[in-house]
Amino acid sequence: MRIYRKHNALIVESELIVKLAGRLMLGKKGANEAKAAAFIPFVFVRKKEYATPIFINHERIHFRQQIETLIIGSWILHIIEDLYSRLFLKLKYPNYYQYRAVEQEAYRNQHNTNYLKNRKWFSLFKYVTNKRHLTFVEGKAPEVIIGETLK
Repeated sequence: MRIYRKHNALIVESELIVKLAGRLMLGKKGANEAKAAAFIPFVFVRKKEYATPIFINHERIHFRQQIETLIIGSWILHIIEDLYSRLFLKLKYPNYYQYRAVEQEAYRNQHNTNYLKNRKWFSLFKYVTNKRHLTFVEGKAPEVIIGETLK
């Protein structure tokens, strides 16, 4: 485990913590596929290569979401959206993960380094109803293409 400061964030390099967070958030596949996790005030990364400005900005958006929802609200929103997307929409991994409002906001704004400076409070909730299809670019994490509106 290594702790350092980079891109205005406290980075903790720990494969074990990221695997555990991935397992908690995404199940068995998540343990192997998760690259980072955000828990105030730390950004946990699996490898130092993932501590890029875009990746860190993505995780810092999650910080703001956690602060606004008093942390527990983020978890409640995760559970509600996961149940809805899995039970009613019948989405499978990775689609149920990409359906989450917290991920929709983070992925759609991760390239905008000024987003957090200009972001209005509780912007997360506009993503609850305005879902978009996210397509990830192979081999270029965390690049994403934003597609059509989901029903």
